[in-house]
Amino acid sequence: MPFGSQEFQAGAAALAEALATPPTAVAVFAASGRLISATTNLAAVLELPSPPAPGQELAAVLGPLAAELPPPPAKRRCRAPGGGMLDLALLPLTDGGVVLRVCDVSSAEAANAAAEAERAHVETAARAKALFLATVSHELRTPLNAVIGFSEALAFDAARKHPPLDSGQVAEFAGHILEAGQHLLGLIDDLLDFVRLDSGALQLAADTVDIGRIVAVMAQRQQAAAAAAAVRLTVHDGAPGLSVTADERRLRRLLAHLLGNAIKFTPAGGSVTVTTGRSPGGAPRIVIADNGIGMAPEDLRRLREPFQQHDASFTRRAGGAGMGLPLSRAIAAAHGGKLELESRPGGGTTVTVDLPAARIIGPLSSDRPAKDAC
Repeated sequence: MPFGSQEFQAGAAALAEALATPPTAVAVFAASGRLISATTNLAAVLELPSPPAPGQELAAVLGPLAAELPPPPAKRRCRAPGGGMLDLALLPLTDGGVVLRVCDVSSAEAANAAAEAERAHVETAARAKALFLATVSHELRTPLNAVIGFSEALAFDAARKHPPLDSGQVAEFAGHILEAGQHLLGLIDDLLDFVRLDSGALQLAADTVDIGRIVAVMAQRQQAAAAAAAVRLTVHDGAPGLSVTADERRLRRLLAHLLGNAIKFTPAGGSVTVTTGRSPGGAPRIVIADNGIGMAPEDLRRLREPFQQHDASFTRRAGGAGMGLPLSRAIAAAHGGKLELESRPGGGTTVTVDLPAARIIGPLSSDRPAKDAC
């Protein structure tokens, strides 16, 4: 059939339009390799500057993409000049011509990539959650073993099945039991807050909190741990008397976690500095800076996810359930504030906690005693 036959062209155009469903385009080429007809969306799908004219050769229509296709029948997936992903197919006709089918699969490709990323994210989160639960179980067992062990010693002594304990030993064992019990209570409180925060059921108290005073109290409680680790812990109050409406118990937990982490990940001879003040925008600010081991950028990104820890192997050696940072971030967010991390390997870590300026209620009376209960 001659190339110029109007009847053939009309039939080819009808066939092409019937086969084409967005984002698919179809073109029919004669045995000579010249274009007979194409769907109106061919230029858009191929990202051509203008629609191809009848009579153009296949190679001219496809341009650089022509090199991607062997003789028909052939199928290839390739990238268009503009970056889109295309499925190309050449289907032979009985008279020697070919049908070119072009399908834009960019959306499907992006959806598949997103689904794969989501699957990987879910798997990573599941592994992190499993590790988190295993770590918490270990942390719960340690103080429980202390409670049981020292309680058994006292019980045996009371039943005279054990060499008598002197008053000093009884006091020591009771102290270990008290310390382990307080540690357990703190872990349970953290777990409960974790659940409440995750479900959106956390209710904050509306205490009047002197920022400088609560930081000084919590830093004083960490001095023994800092001394044992040979780490210098100092406090600078840049806004004396600055007070806010906040949940004091949970702010204390936040400070305990952040100070504990800073000391834990700072080697002997290092330092941890806590500074209170205001951000350039006037928000109450607490900055905890150490010159410890620091973190790589990928670790900082990973720690934004729930149940993640920085270097789980080191965390295991240093102790801790790994709840401190995510819980502290959640507590800051629950107050309408934010917690940000800056760090680099070997260069230490700086944690900045900002509370909303709207929570400021003015200076506290200097003779008001600070709360000591956690």
